Amino acid sequence: MSANANWERSVVPVDIAFITVNYNTLECVSQLTSFFETLDVPFTFTFTVVDNDSKDGSREFLQSHPGINYLQTGGNIGYGRAINRGVAATASKYVCVMNSDVILNRESLIQIWRFLEERHDAGVCAPRVTYEDGRSQGMVFLPSLFSHYANWFGKILSRYAKVNIEKATAPLRVDGLLGAFFLIRRSVIPPPALFDEDFFFFLEDTALAHTLMNRAIQSFVIPGATIIHIGGKSSSADSIRFLYENKYLYLKKFYGPFHANAVFFMDRARILRKWSLYSLFSLLTASERIKSKKQYYKVAWRTARLR
Repeated sequence: MSANANWERSVVPVDIAFITVNYNTLECVSQLTSFFETLDVPFTFTFTVVDNDSKDGSREFLQSHPGINYLQTGGNIGYGRAINRGVAATASKYVCVMNSDVILNRESLIQIWRFLEERHDAGVCAPRVTYEDGRSQGMVFLPSLFSHYANWFGKILSRYAKVNIEKATAPLRVDGLLGAFFLIRRSVIPPPALFDEDFFFFLEDTALAHTLMNRAIQSFVIPGATIIHIGGKSSSADSIRFLYENKYLYLKKFYGPFHANAVFFMDRARILRKWSLYSLFSLLTASERIKSKKQYYKVAWRTARLR
């Protein structure tokens, strides 16, 4: 089957609708476009780019490639909301949600598609997601309230999950999937939309994974398939504020206001302690790393607010 025969228009139901959000990541979107334009696979697909009003030439590039299902939001409406627009504009058996800064490969896409075709009990699956140097990224949802109180415990759980994936030789059942890339059966998408639109940026995937777990939707990692996620291409000065605001929102929705408030104030105390510590260190050394850490916690203290 030729690549051109595979790349159907979005109005025609296909096997997989690949959807990404672009916000000033023209180089990444260009690379993904080149990949899909030449992709020859045993399933039909569409490639949808939802653009959050980028100012880097993305609009002109996307308009010049008729094979792309291009949607313009007219403003930065956030990641989850933009993905939801893409899901609503496509018709497919499966939806593939991915960041724009991923490096895909044909074999892994075929593996995860075949897995969902064969395992009708599986609702969501993903390949192993790595950094460019081959290290595993955190991609497994870990439903632990205590880890939000104790960061060290969360790090232990994350490390344990990475090791399990690296050692696995068969599809691995997990509580849920996070991050840069996953494939979900459209029939298991919870109403009213894939992502909760109360989350602007950060933790929308955590909220989705928790919702799917509560609905008993099974999630799997396919360790024999891998993709690369570069990371950090759409971050901004507001990222710290969104991170803490959405962490509070997530805890409030799934664990209640008591735990949300308690963790928030613990985070504030930790941020203040770190800011003070790195401010002291910066008086003793000219290290750029120390300066960067000081600035990070300074911004975190001034921008993170309780809603």
